[in-house]
Amino acid sequence: MDILGSNINFTTVAVASAFFAAIANILARTLLKNLRSQDILGINFLSMGITLLLISPLFYKFKPSLTAIGLIILIAVIDTAANYFFFKTFEKTEASIATPILSLAPGFTFFFGWLVLGDAVNIQTYFLAGLIILSIIIFSVDFKNFHKFRVATLTPALISSVLFGVSAIPSKILLTSLDVINAPTLYMFRAGFIALFALLFFGFSVKGITIGQYRFIFIRGLFVIAQWVLLYFALSKGSAGVTITLGNITPIFVFVLSLIFLRERPTLKKVLASVLIIALSLVI
Repeated sequence: MDILGSNINFTTVAVASAFFAAIANILARTLLKNLRSQDILGINFLSMGITLLLISPLFYKFKPSLTAIGLIILIAVIDTAANYFFFKTFEKTEASIATPILSLAPGFTFFFGWLVLGDAVNIQTYFLAGLIILSIIIFSVDFKNFHKFRVATLTPALISSVLFGVSAIPSKILLTSLDVINAPTLYMFRAGFIALFALLFFGFSVKGITIGQYRFIFIRGLFVIAQWVLLYFALSKGSAGVTITLGNITPIFVFVLSLIFLRERPTLKKVLASVLIIALSLVI
């Protein structure tokens, strides 16, 4: 039976993606307390690409064409930058504060989905989404130390959200309009190209990274693979905007997991940001 065959199961797949994303975010925060974004970006995606390559005979599907290859490279270029700013956000920011802002990608996916794919929703949905996105930013911002917060958290997180929101569009085209690739194959190529671009741009150095941290990067990569393969499966079945919205209810899981494993203190802002993400997933 196709687990994506019904709307209920489609929702489950997208929400499961958000759950794995929450674990990956918490692990990223743990790693980046002692490492820089450029230290782990290349090796992070190289490990995921190799992992998927080793098991690729189980899932591989790709019908190559210039258009398909061009779109894959475009996705990788966009997501290389998106992941750099994603990791940059976690260098100096708690997971439960960074994740709500990093979860704003749906707003941008709705806009570009309408612009490029004609994937339109009603004006009320756009309006409500805009209000909730604005509210998330307001409740997540540290106004007492705004300059520091803007540099360390707000700016890189917003850039990352915009880029991830944009990259969902060529991904949707590949998975549905062209139907030339499946979810795990797309992520395998994406991971491989991001690793290549990151290593070319930032270089590769084993200095400062311990064996334990390499092991941690690999384990985190397994959760990231699960997150994105599930997200791509969901994206192939539904509206780009709705899929990315459901895949970005991550703050709810991060909030709970951070309380348990990172011992981060609950605050009114964190609770409200999580509630607003739930509202976003319900109204869109």
